[in-house]
Amino acid sequence: MADSQAPSTDQDTVQPVVLITRVGSWVGAEAAVHFLKRGVTVIGVGSNPDRISELTCALAKLSHNKGKFIPCVGVLTSPELQDQIVEHIKSEGQLTAFVHNVGAYEPPNAQEREPIEQWVALQKSLLEALPMAHRVRAFLRKQKGRVVNVASDDALTELPNHVALVAIKTAVNMLTAELALVEPSITSLAVHPGIWPPFTSTSASLPPNTDKLKPAGELIVDLALNAKHSMSGQFFMYSEPEFLKSSMS
Repeated sequence: MADSQAPSTDQDTVQPVVLITRVGSWVGAEAAVHFLKRGVTVIGVGSNPDRISELTCALAKLSHNKGKFIPCVGVLTSPELQDQIVEHIKSEGQLTAFVHNVGAYEPPNAQEREPIEQWVALQKSLLEALPMAHRVRAFLRKQKGRVVNVASDDALTELPNHVALVAIKTAVNMLTAELALVEPSITSLAVHPGIWPPFTSTSASLPPNTDKLKPAGELIVDLALNAKHSMSGQFFMYSEPEFLKSSMS
């Protein structure tokens, strides 16, 4: 999945930096692990200070950690937090990718909320990051970077009592297509990284070739660092042939 765009000399010599929203969710945390394994600096944003502190300690203990994790706690609509993130980007290297972890719940007991509380939280996961995305567009444009929106195929499956989640994930895909139009130099894509079981307790069989699928975090990292520009504006499933371990090795 090598990028068709020729990398610049600056990208070869400057430390790559990625920004992950809702890094406290398990998908965000798993992506952070795989970025760090590859020597990338990760700016991880989350609203739960206890969870971020716990994650920071866990990442520091990884024996294969070749990168640097910079935790940022707060709500992304906060100008102060945005300023802090921008300063980290300027001081650490070049922003290579923005992983927008949309529709993710952060522990503890996030899914035990009332439906209206979950709806509000899901809306925030989509909308809160937009001002931050606007502020980092110039960095991504300069590096011909990538935006990876964590989406799903929920609109195509039966998820009783999860209409809010379906609506948010559908909006993510629409946002991806729009961003590809207004920022043609940035590769923007949405991906369903493969998360089982779904949020309900209903039975769901695993897809074929499950043993060959990349872990969700590894797939997100591969796309954030290597996705072709021709993929911009599109939605991809974890079971795409080019994502299978056997074809990526």
